[in-house]
Amino acid sequence: MKLAKPHLDIGLFTRQISKHREFWGGTVGLRLDHELELKKGWVQHRFDAHDSVVKVNHWADDLPPLPPTGYVGLTIAREGTSGWEGRHPDGNWVRLVPPGTDGVTRIGITVRTPQPARMMGFYIDAMEFDRVGPFTARCGDTMLFVEEGPGGSETDDFIGPAFRYLTVQIFDADQSMKDIVARGGRIAREAVSFKDVARYGFVKDPDGNWIEMSARTSLTGVKPA
Repeated sequence: MKLAKPHLDIGLFTRQISKHREFWGGTVGLRLDHELELKKGWVQHRFDAHDSVVKVNHWADDLPPLPPTGYVGLTIAREGTSGWEGRHPDGNWVRLVPPGTDGVTRIGITVRTPQPARMMGFYIDAMEFDRVGPFTARCGDTMLFVEEGPGGSETDDFIGPAFRYLTVQIFDADQSMKDIVARGGRIAREAVSFKDVARYGFVKDPDGNWIEMSARTSLTGVKPA
């Protein structure tokens, strides 16, 4: 897969934006790059984690009570730390580690599933991530750790509490999604354009976790049609 940015992003939804701003900006020490209003009542607070983005989506209305996804944890490399682990305000775990811990030089994302071999097959074959170990993959310089346990569920939408989706930045959202389907994946939502910012759509992994395929103008240099 041809990447427009060699780092995965991870997105969550919350109604507790003040607590999240304090957690990500204060406790974890990430820089708030900017805020992006996606529509009325939906503002994305974009925190920089070594060029990956932690997308903290503030949702003004009640969030649909969707079951948890398989995206259960985020690891961030940090110079000078001896290690720290906590939970963000909506419950997923976050840890800071010395660079190189478990191969993490920037960030790592943990996905839990009752069928780890099947999940690894999807990320290696359909998504074309690089295999690092039996249950470890890499996309650019982002590590993906596959653990056995309760996984995600099939949902009709990705808007719900806590970690909800990954983002892969590519050059052509429509073609990338077609290619993923040809390699055994499935589309969750067809690609659409958001102003001049990006063209994006979603695919799903075998457990129903959502993955955004995004062609962002600031990375590709091409405005969406």
